[in-house]
Amino acid sequence: GLCPERDFKVECGGFSNRPVYSLKHVPDTSLLVTSGPPDSSLQVWQVSAEDSDVIKSVSAIPTENGAGQAWAKIATMSARAPWVLHGSRLNSVQITEVESRKNVYTAASRNSEELSGLAFLDCNTLLLCCAKGQLCLADVRQPQSPLEAVSVPS
Repeated sequence: GLCPERDFKVECGGFSNRPVYSLKHVPDTSLLVTSGPPDSSLQVWQVSAEDSDVIKSVSAIPTENGAGQAWAKIATMSARAPWVLHGSRLNSVQITEVESRKNVYTAASRNSEELSGLAFLDCNTLLLCCAKGQLCLADVRQPQSPLEAVSVPS
């Protein structure tokens, strides 16, 4: 992965004209994914070759319900292909293939609880944490199955 001070350092200025609340490197690529206001869309960036320090915009990944939603939480992986897991609420969690911007998975949930974080546990399993502390598991192989709440000892 990319490491601050080793792989990049911002001395002045920046690379984005919008706030960056979350930045994730896509493993095994030179791509970065960012999210932040004013909406829940994602920006895809490419870090140039070693002889340059340029980070250039590649594309944007629009999200459903983009307007008026909180910025998307994101996680990345590249087991099958470069994927980004993203969402701001439990009922808006999706996996999108970064390069084609194709939707690979949409979570089935009626709960609109705000997310505080999300992660890939492996290439098939997702962990979603709601702002009020509820944890949910999802399986990519079963896209229409409801999210399972995980009981956590107090």
